Amino acid sequence: MPKFGDLENAIMAQVWRADGPLLVREILERLDRGGAYNTVHTVTEILHRKGWLTKVRDGRAFRYGAAASREDYVAGLVREALSLTDDRAAALVGFVEGIEPDEAAELHRLLGAARNQEAGA
Repeated sequence: MPKFGDLENAIMAQVWRADGPLLVREILERLDRGGAYNTVHTVTEILHRKGWLTKVRDGRAFRYGAAASREDYVAGLVREALSLTDDRAAALVGFVEGIEPDEAAELHRLLGAARNQEAGA
């Protein structure tokens, strides 16, 4: 799962922040950077083809919405990063050592819940 490019990331950030699907014009207006409509439209279409955006006709245009959450995207990046090493345990230790105490407590809670779910299954 490749990381988004700069414009892809900027577009997805706007779509994830929105209350609903956006027109390309609305995405362009929300971007902090300048840019050409055609460039944003092309990248939005690429994100749709990659499966990251939904596409629904709205008159003569299309509205684009998120097909997956930001959290799904980040989780995929983490899985991809872990797939790059032969020593996943060492990579996880390095990750855990770098997180905040409240994040560690939440991770501990989630692991306990997963363990309990496995035991009940």
